[in-house]
Amino acid sequence: MNKKLLVLLVFMILFAFGLSTSAVAEEVIKIGGLFSLTGALSPYGPPIADAAKLAVKHINEAGGVLSTKLEFVVRDTGTAPAMGRDAAAKLLEIDKVPAIIGALSSGVTVAASSIAIAGEVVQISPASTSPMLTDLEDNDYVFRTCVSDALQGVVQATLAINLGYKTVSVIYVNNPYGKGLADVFKENFEAGEGEVLAMVPYEEAKPSYRGEVEAALEGSPDAINLIGYPVDGNKMLIETIELGYEGEYIFPDGMKGEGVSPGPACDPEAPFEQQYIEGAFGTAPGSLAVAVAEKFDAAYTEEYKPSSIPFRGQSYDAAILIALAIQKTGPEFLGMSRAEQGRAIRDNLRAVANPPGEEVTYGELTKALELLSKGVDINYQGVSGPITFDENGDMAEGAIEIWTIKGCKVTPVWIVEVGE
Repeated sequence: MNKKLLVLLVFMILFAFGLSTSAVAEEVIKIGGLFSLTGALSPYGPPIADAAKLAVKHINEAGGVLSTKLEFVVRDTGTAPAMGRDAAAKLLEIDKVPAIIGALSSGVTVAASSIAIAGEVVQISPASTSPMLTDLEDNDYVFRTCVSDALQGVVQATLAINLGYKTVSVIYVNNPYGKGLADVFKENFEAGEGEVLAMVPYEEAKPSYRGEVEAALEGSPDAINLIGYPVDGNKMLIETIELGYEGEYIFPDGMKGEGVSPGPACDPEAPFEQQYIEGAFGTAPGSLAVAVAEKFDAAYTEEYKPSSIPFRGQSYDAAILIALAIQKTGPEFLGMSRAEQGRAIRDNLRAVANPPGEEVTYGELTKALELLSKGVDINYQGVSGPITFDENGDMAEGAIEIWTIKGCKVTPVWIVEVGE
């Protein structure tokens, strides 16, 4: 009888210990990430995801949110709307996240938003620039920390005019991002008395784009504006070279970074005459806070490796804003249902991002968290600059960086302030 009682007591202790350790293990706040780890934007996904991971690390080093650690759960979208929608569903149903960072491609973001909106989960894209997102019926659950292509397209057209191009052909990925930016570029380039010789859409993941390239080369344009992603974009660059094209190139954000330069069309080890896109210019959302962005880049490089991939700062800011919105909600957040948590984050995002409030920026997370715990309003100034969300969840102001390819590497040239 004593032995049985002892066994029972031991079992009860172990059972209780197991419950307590599992409870401890669950004392985290999860946020989700939708990133292109495979597919057309696969060179972009890991660096942009790493930036959000760095933000989570910095928050946890500052004591966590509501004295609770953040956990970042990343799922792959494959740069495909259907896969992105499925990944979003898993973040909600399996991981129980109240907020998501992502996706990257505008088409994937729109697809995933149908899950996020229905589930009352906040979704902040650091990289989806299509004007389509502005008019999304999202019940105020979809935001972005990058400026719209309604602004980038204007800068890109002005750049082409200032470079002296009279004729340009546009090749664009046939999705909301590509078509949206192409249309804005065409309208503004032609308003500046330039001529767009061809608007050539392309579908992703084809083995060859010779037909699209030949259509773009008709009429011998001064430049080709290649609005696409690195994997397929590199194929088209090689095919333009093989067809003897000797004109210039313009690139958008989707073709910026080490996925393209250095790349097959610009090998720094090759003879200069084989560095085919050397000297090309491009545009991408940038930062108005240059000194802050440099500090972020130094920390990012120390943690990972150097990168010129865009949207890393915007990804960092998205994670920080979610954390600050949770802190703003207060300790009651921890006892809320997931839908209640999503609504709380949504309702507090502008309160921590927009003026008025005490300004806090990169490197001041401990201060920001303490101020919020005391009920003091803050105004987060991001790595990408001041973040002010308008009524559509868009950035009310921001920056477009003009860059060039020098030594087969991306080199910043100028920052253009854009917005209201």
